[in-house]
Parts: sequence; C-alpha cells; structure tokens
Amino acid sequence: MHKTRHNRLLEAFLFIVLLLYLFPVYLIALNSLKPFREIFESFLAFPQTLYLDNYAKAWASTNFAAAFQNNLIITAVSVIGVILIAALAGYKLSRDKSRLSWFFYLLFTFPFLIPFYTYMIPLVQLSKTLHITNNPLGLSLIYMSTGSFAVFLFHAFVKSIPREIDESAYMDGCSQLGLFFKIIFPLLKPAVSSVAILYSLWTWNDFLLPFLVLTDKESATLTINVYKLFGKFGSDWDIITASLILTSLPIVLLYIALQKYIISGIAAGAVKG
Repeated sequence: MHKTRHNRLLEAFLFIVLLLYLFPVYLIALNSLKPFREIFESFLAFPQTLYLDNYAKAWASTNFAAAFQNNLIITAVSVIGVILIAALAGYKLSRDKSRLSWFFYLLFTFPFLIPFYTYMIPLVQLSKTLHITNNPLGLSLIYMSTGSFAVFLFHAFVKSIPREIDESAYMDGCSQLGLFFKIIFPLLKPAVSSVAILYSLWTWNDFLLPFLVLTDKESATLTINVYKLFGKFGSDWDIITASLILTSLPIVLLYIALQKYIISGIAAGAVKG
C-alpha cells in the first residue's frame, strides 16, 4: 500500500515536471499561429484564426531550403563518420588487451570530460589554418573529432560479443575488416541507433560551432539564420516562433521514430560493459 502511494506521488511529480518542460514548446507552437498583433495583446490566448502566413514568412526569412540542405549535409556526414570511426575504434580497443590499447582508449575518451569552451578558440584557429571554414563538409570533420562518447559506448558494447565469433570467422578465412562489417557491426545495432540519434540531435541543434566556423551566408545553418531574426531593438516574434517550429520539426520527428533505441542501446552498453 505504502509502495503504491509512493509510486503515485512519483508519477504525479514527473507529470508536473513534464508539463513544465512542455509549456515553453506549447507557447511557441501556439504563437506561431497568430499574427504579431495577437501575440502582443496576449501570448497566452488561443489564436482567433489559424494564421499560417507566419510559416511562409519564416521559410523566406531563414532561407530555409538552403539552410536545411546545409544542416542535412553536416548532420548526415558527421553522424555516419562518427559511427564508423567510433565503432572501429571501440571494437579494436575492446578486443586488444595490451597497455597500448588501454592508453589509446583513454586518449579517445578523455576529451569527453573536457568542456568544449576550453579548446574552442584553438579549434577555430586550426580550422582556419586547414581552410575548412565556411564549408559544411569541413564542419563535419570537426564534429567527427568529437566522438569520444561514441567510442566509450561501442567499446562497452563490444565486450558483450563473444570472442569465439572472431575466432570462427578467422578460421573460415574472413579478414579483420570483413569480420567487423559482416558480423560485428550488425550486432552493434542498438549502440549504432543510440549514437545516431544522440549525435543527430546535437549536430542538428548546435549553434556555437556553426556560428564560429560558418560565417558565409551560403553555408549558414538553420540555427544561425533563426538567430539572425532577433533584432537589437525589436524582434518579429510571429516569424521567430514559426521559424523555431520549422527548424525543430525534422529532428523531433527523427527522435520520435528512434527514441525506443536510445535508452535500450545505452543501457545495454552500460550493463554489458
């Protein structure tokens, strides 16, 4: 009885927390359907009519088609690169038990503990030296270097795969790369799904790195173009709210589609590791 009451209180508390988290999203969605005059009068009131012109203005103001393409290229290339590099590194470092392997594992994962702001300026200077600024693919290379957590996750998950699989594959004449891509990689599906959605969310929504590296109008991402809508002396909140919905919608849909893999993949890697 006491346990049931405790569970109900916990559920009620979590429900209230959920409402607090969703309330700002509700306000943005609500005001994206109202003209600026109605927002100014009351941002909490329901729209008198569904005013969809905000989305057309937001599409044009943010140069949505071009910025969306930049976001898509950066996110897709970055996530695929992180998955391939981290999965290969995690597999090799997990199977090799030498001291050198342990050193490289620490070298791969240690940056995960360092705040980005401590090496932000040197990273931007290096990108300028390598002439990869104002290039979505160049920014993707930078994102690939931030896969420390992915290496940690794959390293832990590979430990659950019996070594006998490797030995059997070698006896059948399989090469090391063939073993990884044909046998090991398919078994890493939960970890791959978790890394894909987590790094997609981070890369798609990131503002600071694109703001520092992509300074040209043609290479700008959605987050940068939305930021430019905020004026020094005033802002068109009707267009801004619609822009935020348009920018967030693709990655929200991806998260909804793959959310079941996030916790399962991380939990599986943590328990098996």
